Amino acid sequence: MWKDGYNLSKILKTTFFLTFVSFALCVNKIHAQSLVDDISSPLGLGSSSEIFTETIRTISRSQKIFILTNTNEMLYKGDFITLVLGGKDPVARALVGKTHDSLAGIKILKIYSLKKWSVLRKGLEVGILKGDDSRLFVKEEKKEVEEEGQIKSEEDLYDIDVVEETDFFTKDNRYIRPDNVVGAAWSQYSFENTLLPETETEVGTQWAFSWAYQFSDNYWVEGLYGRTLLSNFPAQSTQTLINNFTIRLKYTFKLPLYSYLLPYVGFQIYNISSPDAGQSNDASLNAKEESLINDLGQDQPVFGATLLRRLVPGWFLKVDLGNDIIALGAAIEF
Repeated sequence: MWKDGYNLSKILKTTFFLTFVSFALCVNKIHAQSLVDDISSPLGLGSSSEIFTETIRTISRSQKIFILTNTNEMLYKGDFITLVLGGKDPVARALVGKTHDSLAGIKILKIYSLKKWSVLRKGLEVGILKGDDSRLFVKEEKKEVEEEGQIKSEEDLYDIDVVEETDFFTKDNRYIRPDNVVGAAWSQYSFENTLLPETETEVGTQWAFSWAYQFSDNYWVEGLYGRTLLSNFPAQSTQTLINNFTIRLKYTFKLPLYSYLLPYVGFQIYNISSPDAGQSNDASLNAKEESLINDLGQDQPVFGATLLRRLVPGWFLKVDLGNDIIALGAAIEF
């Protein structure tokens, strides 16, 4: 009797233990499956991969700062975004710097295509892609785009330094947006040397530096300084310094191939420094030297044209062709 009770008790304990273990394993399996499902289930790309549309409200003169609408309320400070045209063509990479009152200020970090970049303007609706934009280039990695006779690949990007800007406005009818263009150029200064037994043409190197300010849309006022140092002139072991000061008024015309033509008119003033001229013991020679020095720099009205060819954003190849100077150099806008 005791034995039967003992066996019954043993059976009940065994049954209870097996039931508890089975229930625990089942619960653990449920929780494990739920965790695996949570990890493996798609997170949903959401706003980080969905292209939504906003409108360009303002472009700064330097084209480095844009103000966009934020009607979707999906742009936040610190977001990296890509501006997209046509739902698939990436134009530029940017960083959201500030949001306020359904507007977002962004800083342009990188330009993917100058051709598409030139389309951007105030009032244009653009696609916005937040986060990683690598999927936009999956089919474009080996594709080359021909831009105005030049072959560009997606790897040939135009980087723009990010700078702080407080100037949140633009002039849509300006062909060159910034107010200032500073340049440096090389040219030659030539004249007829009548002091020699036979008149010869003397040539000296002239370095020219210019600063142009856009005081009204497409109208510029430019100051130019040119410097030429002539060695062994007017006599051996002497030097003559020719300073050229020119003021110009220019107007901008837009040309193809990212180029601009700026016809100008102005006035040129020379300052000649030759302390040893006319200091010899020969009175006749002194008179010739002084006469020649006076003839080197004749103040005059000037006219001509400047050609600017954009190389990369902010930089130009500059060519001056006029009765005052023929020069080749480079310029930067800011």
